Amino acid sequence: MKRFISVILCVLLLCSAAGMTAGAAQSTGEYTRMAGLKEALYALFHMHEILNTEYIGTPSTDTWSADDTYRLEDTAVLTKQSGEDFVILNLTDMHFADYDYRAFTAFLASATMKRLVKRVQPDLITVTGDIVCTDSTVFAIKRITDLMNSFAIPWAPVFGNHDGEGNCDLNYLADVMMQSPYCLLRKGDPALGVGNYIINVREQDGENERIVQSILMMDTHGSHLNEAQIEWYKWACEGIQTVTGEPTETTVFFHIPCAQYQYAYDAAWDADAESWREGFAASGECNEKICCPRDADGQPIDNGFFAAVKEVGTTENIFCGHEHMNNFSVVYENVRMTYTLKVGIASGFKPGFNGGTKIVIGENGVSFEHLYSL
Repeated sequence: MKRFISVILCVLLLCSAAGMTAGAAQSTGEYTRMAGLKEALYALFHMHEILNTEYIGTPSTDTWSADDTYRLEDTAVLTKQSGEDFVILNLTDMHFADYDYRAFTAFLASATMKRLVKRVQPDLITVTGDIVCTDSTVFAIKRITDLMNSFAIPWAPVFGNHDGEGNCDLNYLADVMMQSPYCLLRKGDPALGVGNYIINVREQDGENERIVQSILMMDTHGSHLNEAQIEWYKWACEGIQTVTGEPTETTVFFHIPCAQYQYAYDAAWDADAESWREGFAASGECNEKICCPRDADGQPIDNGFFAAVKEVGTTENIFCGHEHMNNFSVVYENVRMTYTLKVGIASGFKPGFNGGTKIVIGENGVSFEHLYSL
């Protein structure tokens, strides 16, 4: 009975005006109701086949070495005008699915995303993981790609721990998203994961231009960054300084928080007074366990990433997703660590915690604001 209800919800979902295009390889944002109906009926009558099919994408053939030369042309470059802010809208943990109840909750997530994009008018949309989930995601990934593509705004996703759990592997999900001409995702070296790439923000002032911010999108897999990724991070931070000839601020986006989110919270939160201590410029709430990597005794595992952050010295902001009921931000050892605000109500939520996070790159560096949307 539950499966039948889920199928009906799926059909309603795929037939909706927010639906997807027809064709397994098509994700252009164009939509016709008849195409959506045909695909919905296909999903209904081929459910068993779909659930038992593995959708495997094309692995990247890229390789990376610490000896490689950092080249600006190998990164995505977006431009801001001098004196104007560069605005990012971060979306996270929308958890779209095909036949699960989360196919239904995607209606709210989609509506929230549309309202936020209209309100913020961002220059870039970042997506910090758990875009899809559950055992079937072949339709869900196309649906969300079409939605993102419809905004006609550059968007940059990273994967979360749930994205690859279904019948689509991460390469397949990446292949679908990369069909959007606005998607900046690059798979990168498979040894680092799927989706480690760089976005540089260039400021234009007449004929003069300079890189004012380097954004690093990183795949935390099912746990966190591996050793090779930490070396890649240092290479990327040092490489942009070689290109620009000056220290260039870097910002990191990934899905799962590092151990320092726990350390920062422990240092900044006064449990007895139930308030943030002074000196941490802290705000927001912690309503659930901080799910950073932990050992068998439940203690946070420091994988060395934060030591690399301190060594390089150019990263002032780290943004993550993963926890649906945490939205706190704390400055810890001169690095601000921020939970971005979850979209929608799928897979656990706190009432009112539905929205996104506006991040502004301006004359005074990076600032953020959580935007709540009913």
